[in-house]
This record gives sequence, C-alpha cells and structure tokens, in this order.
Amino acid sequence: MHFTRFRSTPWYLATVVCFTAAILLSMPGNARALDNGQCFDCHGDRGILEWSAAEKASNVTPGGTKKKPHIAGNFPGMSLHVDPDRYKASVHGDLSCADCHADIKDVPHAASLKRVDCSGCHSEAAAAYAKSQHVVSFDKKPVQDAPACVDCHGAHEVSKSSVSTSPVYFRNIAATCTRCHGDKEITDKRSIAIPGAARMYAKSVHNRAIVELGLNKSASCIDCHGAHDMKDARDPSSPINKGNLPATCGRCHYGVYAIYKDSVHGTALARGVPDAPNCADCHGEHDVRAIKDPAAPGLSVPAASCPTCHAAEKLAERYGVPVGKVQGYKESFHGLSARLGDKTVANCASCHGEHAIFPSTDPRSTVHPKNLPVTCGKCHPGATANFAKGNIHVGPGGTGGLVKYWVEQFYIWMIVVVIGGMLVHNGFDFFRKMQAIYRERRKWREPAYERLNRPERWQHLLTLSTFFALVITGFALKYKWSLPLIADETNVLLRGWGHRVAAILMIATSFYHVFYAAFTPRGRGHVLRMLPRWKDAQDIAGSIRYFLGWADHKPKFDRFSYVEKAEYLALVWGTVVMVVTGFLLWFEDEALRHIPLWGLDVATIVHYYEAILATLAIIVWHLYYVFINPDFAPMSFTWIDGKLSRRLMEHEHALELEEIDEYERRGETPPPDVTRIAREEE
Repeated sequence: MHFTRFRSTPWYLATVVCFTAAILLSMPGNARALDNGQCFDCHGDRGILEWSAAEKASNVTPGGTKKKPHIAGNFPGMSLHVDPDRYKASVHGDLSCADCHADIKDVPHAASLKRVDCSGCHSEAAAAYAKSQHVVSFDKKPVQDAPACVDCHGAHEVSKSSVSTSPVYFRNIAATCTRCHGDKEITDKRSIAIPGAARMYAKSVHNRAIVELGLNKSASCIDCHGAHDMKDARDPSSPINKGNLPATCGRCHYGVYAIYKDSVHGTALARGVPDAPNCADCHGEHDVRAIKDPAAPGLSVPAASCPTCHAAEKLAERYGVPVGKVQGYKESFHGLSARLGDKTVANCASCHGEHAIFPSTDPRSTVHPKNLPVTCGKCHPGATANFAKGNIHVGPGGTGGLVKYWVEQFYIWMIVVVIGGMLVHNGFDFFRKMQAIYRERRKWREPAYERLNRPERWQHLLTLSTFFALVITGFALKYKWSLPLIADETNVLLRGWGHRVAAILMIATSFYHVFYAAFTPRGRGHVLRMLPRWKDAQDIAGSIRYFLGWADHKPKFDRFSYVEKAEYLALVWGTVVMVVTGFLLWFEDEALRHIPLWGLDVATIVHYYEAILATLAIIVWHLYYVFINPDFAPMSFTWIDGKLSRRLMEHEHALELEEIDEYERRGETPPPDVTRIAREEE
C-alpha cells in the first residue's frame, strides 16, 4: 500500500530518469553529442588556415579512414575554416557538424575523416546520381575520382537552388559545370566527348539570354542534361539521346516541337531512322545561335545545314534522297544570286519551310503544287501557277527538264562547232601570214646565224609541249577541270594519267638533254657558257641604267645573256624539284615508309607552288621575249628554224658576233659551241 503511493509521486519519476541516465552514460561507446561550438572553436577561426603542419597534427588524433578523402574541383569554400554565420544561414544550419561527419565522436577527432555521405537525408537524389554518367560510364565502369555532391552544391555553405548565391542557381549552373568541363586537364583525363562544350555554350543564345539580357529563364546545362541523373547521349533514356532531343528542346520550344514531330524529319526520327536530323543537327549542340546571328549555322541554310544530308551520296543511296537538288539549286537563279552575296534571295527554308517540312505530295507542304503560288508569292507578289512550273532546282525531270536538256546540248555543240571553226580559220590565217613574213625575211641579203641546231630544236619542242601538258593536267587535277561531253570517269582518267604521261615524257626529254650536254662538244661548251659570271651582274646593272634612260646603249651580250642564263638555271632547278616531289606524290605509300606524313604534305605544297612559279615565269618572262618583244615582232622564228639575222645578232649577242667575225677574219673554224654562219641566198 505504501509502495503504491510512492510509485505515483514525482520522486519516483525523477529517480527512474536519473537511474536510466546513469546507466546510459556509464555504457562504453556512447559519447555525448558534440556541440557545434566545439567544432567552431578551431574551424570557426580563420587562423586555422595559417596553422603549420605540426600545429594541425597536434590538434587531431592519429588515424582515421585509410581512403584518401575526396578533394573538390577547386570549389570555393572547401577549406578547414568554416564561417559560423554562413553555416547557420545555410540549408544545413539546424544540423550539427557530427550529423554529416558521422565518424567524429569526440574532439580532438581523427586526422583523416570519411567522405560525407549525403544519401542518409537525400536518398532519392543519391540513388539517381549513383547511376549517372558522372559515377558510372556508359560501359558500366566506375568513374575514377568522380565528382561528389560538394563539387556542385558546395560544402559548408550550401544554399537553396533558388538563392542567387547558390552554385546551382540557374544563373550560376554553367559556371559550376565549367569548372570541370572547361578545364583541359580534366577533359583530357576523362576523355570527355565534347571538350569545348563550355566554351561553345558561353557564346550561345541560351547563355547570352541569361548573362546579357538578364532573362529569368533560359536553357542551362541541367535543363538539357538533367541534374543528378545525367546520362550518356548513347543511352536510350537520356534526354540528349538523338531520338529524345526534340522532346527535350520541346519543353521550352513546345510550339516548334509540335510542328517538327509531324514533319518529314520528325516522323523519320520517330521511326528510328538513325540519320534523320534533329534540333542539334541544324542548330548545333552547345553553340546554339540566334537566327539573325551571322555565325548561326542555320542562317545560310543552302550552304551549311541542308547540303550535309541532301548532298551526301551515301545518304542518298541509303534513303533514295536525290543529291542533284543541291547542285541544281546552286545553278538556279536563286543559287547564283546567293553565291554573289545576295542575303535576301530564297534559300531552302524559304520554300520548304523550317520545321514544318513535308513531302511535296503532302497537301500540308509549302511546295505542294497547289501551294506553290502562295509560297512563291511571299517574294514575288501576284505569282501564278506558271511561276513554279518545271524543275525549280534546275535539273532533269518532266517536260521542262527535257526541253532544257536539249537546249543545253544544242548550245554546247554550237559553241564547239562555231568557236572551234573560228579557231581553225584563224589558225590557218595566222600560219599563212607568218609563212609570208618568214619568206620575206629569207630574202634579206645578210648572213643567217644558226643559234639552235636540229637536236636542240627537238629538245626545245619536247620541253615546250610536255611543260604545257603538265601545266594543264596539273591544274586540272587540283581544281577538277573537266572536258565537256565526256563522262566523269573518263575525265578522271585523263587528268590523272595525262599528267603522269606528260611527266614521264618530260623526264625522258631531260635525260636526252643531260646526255647531249655531257657527251657532245657543243653541249659541253654551252653548259660552260651558261655558268654565271661577274659580267652578268654588270650586265644587269647596265640594263637597268639603260631602261631608266641613264645610259644610251644597253650592254653587249655574249652567247648567252643573263636573261637566258636565268631561264635555263630556273628550268634545271624547277625540273629537279618537280620530279622529286611528283614521284613522292605518285608513289605515296612507298614514300610514307621513309618520311612522315607531314613530309608528304610539304611535298604537296612545294609541288603546287613551284608549278605556279614556273607557269608564271614562262608566261611573264619567256613568252614575252619570244612573242611580245618588239625586236622580234610578231614572233621570233628561232625556235622553229634555229636562226637569227645579223641585225638581231648585233642587237642581242654583239660580243659573240665579234668572236664569230674574228674567227672568219683569221680563216679559222670556230669551236662547236659558237654560233655557225649559214648564208642564205635569194
């Protein structure tokens, strides 16, 4: 009875509480909960940042986790110092330090702590993140040193995502992602597919809308890639997967998406056609620009976006897309105007539409026959059905295409016959007139001097013909010149083997010349006379004084003037260079066994520019002296008959003429390399 009354008194309750507390406190492993103030005693003082290694070691106990703790990607705030006021203002302000750092039971704590596990409170986000591309690669391999929660959200000063100071606030999210995706070392180490994504996004219309225009909503990284559950683009469930991207963009551009998904492109993508274009194929991925931006890929549609598919032969063969449409557009009035710089002329999108693109047989299509007057009328008010009759892209097909084909063939043959006939007529006229001039010159009562004998004239003729054959076929190879009325395969064969055959003939001519120069007395004498001498420099200076009117007479030249020596030595040099680089390009597989690829690239550059140099030198320098030089008007016949008159010898080779006269005066036979006198009778 007395016991019952005692159990109901406050004394009894107090006794039970005290007894229970004494038992709990006496049990091992149950330390009292740490107060944040104890943590801030050290970590709240900025002086901790200046502690020496010994001071830091003396304030912790040895040991702890053996695993190296995660170090954030240079995240601001990841420091030993924690600002108490900012921590209290964070979303975790009502938690104690030990709630996150669960391995801290007392102070001083262990030197090495475990990585904070956020999944205890944020289980849903943690589960999604554990399966994301940041943690597990597409081939199911774990990502080494994967970014942790603190890398994006911060460490001790975590703010709500709706607060402007939060690193995951929509205005800041791009900068947060860029800390890793804009770091070359990280992108190289992780083999990130698009290492320039951060740089490109910074120029995009989406980022500029946030940064420059201050809009409260525009697409950031997480709007397209997701927040915690980021997935590889190859993952069928990824929002940036090719098949899912239009719906992802459609979350903001819902009106455009509604049109696109019914279009020929959208329906093809929905059917699983792998090459069907989605938003990124036309607008770009990260570097999405405004349509009016000159750098926008969609601004010059015919030149940029559409031809990548509609002019691709492999895609045309796979899906039956006619590739001739793009070339036909380029040859049309619209295409020619666009190539001349007209920014207002119709392009692909002007007629076919931008997103609402349908087959021309679909009544919804802007190029359906019934809709063409309206479509054309956007630029040509009052357009009728006749306005669009025929093949708009300029090409075969239909009655108009057949008529245009035969009209074109008629004019091609007219050009060949008429202009060809004119060339033949004028060629005969030129030949007969030159023949008359040549006969008139033979009547002059003066000795003729044989500058070039028969073998030398043959060498010159072979060099001339093979040189110009190489020039024509070489530039045809470079710029894909083609002969009309001949199949493409035949043109390819003519360009390639025409150039090679001409090269072989020129090399043979060069060997012929080398043999002649080495094994004939006349050839050896000519080589010695071709060597540069001090007198050549004096002749150049004397010629310049004469050209400027500072001298009354030009210098007297010997067997070869400085002009002829320069031409000959340039020919020798150019032949060697072109033969060496030409064989490297011809037998590229064998060449690459001995030289690096960049060496072959250098050979290509040398071969091309040496060809330009040689061609211009022949036209500007050599042909001037043969055809334009007033001294030989209308042409020098020396390359045909090898002779010069005494008057021209006095003018061009006065010193050699004096040498010839001296031999004749003495009655001696001149050396073989001296010009021979061949007197002509009436």
